[in-house]
Amino acid sequence: MKKIFLTIMISLFSLCFMTGCKDEKPTEITISAAASLKNSLGDIIEKFEHENKDIKINVNFGGSGALRNQIIAGAPVDIVFFASQKDLVELEKKGLVDEKYHGDILKNRLVIAGKREISSMEDIIGDKIALGTPETVPAGRYAKQALENAKIWDKIKEDLIYTKDVRSAAQYVDLSEVDYALIYKTDAKILKNTKIVYTIPEELHTPVVYTYAILKGHASDANIKFYDFLSSKEAQKIYKKYNFEMADK
Repeated sequence: MKKIFLTIMISLFSLCFMTGCKDEKPTEITISAAASLKNSLGDIIEKFEHENKDIKINVNFGGSGALRNQIIAGAPVDIVFFASQKDLVELEKKGLVDEKYHGDILKNRLVIAGKREISSMEDIIGDKIALGTPETVPAGRYAKQALENAKIWDKIKEDLIYTKDVRSAAQYVDLSEVDYALIYKTDAKILKNTKIVYTIPEELHTPVVYTYAILKGHASDANIKFYDFLSSKEAQKIYKKYNFEMADK
């Protein structure tokens, strides 16, 4: 019996030696994504990795403008998912985007969150307001456009608190560190102590359109597979769960 067992073990060892029994490391994909995508993209990644156990997704969340600047500076990124068309265009101008794999994918709405109900944008004059830094955060850029077009920017600019991304603005208002915050409709999902009190008319700012792309030289099979999954029916169900709209609607 021992001899048979020993023979089996030797055979298994020999097979292991010839074919390589050690576990293969999963293929890693790095994506830079807008902070407003944290929950929806987290769910999408969890589903994708469950179905593709040989692939691991690493995500760097932040303001789209800041992420864009990191990539221009040489950050090692495979896929980008921005909250604006402008930031992707900037990468395209520098020849950093794959010509085949890029496009618009989602739409969002800009809203005002707070505790006290308001009937117009003028009602926030005199209050402390949080918004993303316009130079690096698309939500902040859209918010500034809306405030300027509503003719109240000069009246409130001294009361503004700038944040590193839109999620931070949402947290400021929810913790009562400010009276109001200009955020995305989708960010209302994380609010516990405040709510949407006003939806900003879309004609006051550039449409909120999310774009995504594979960066030039990164169109590997794994990256293409995840890129395609981001617009799949499975992913669309998740986006809608978090109040996003598809860009082609």
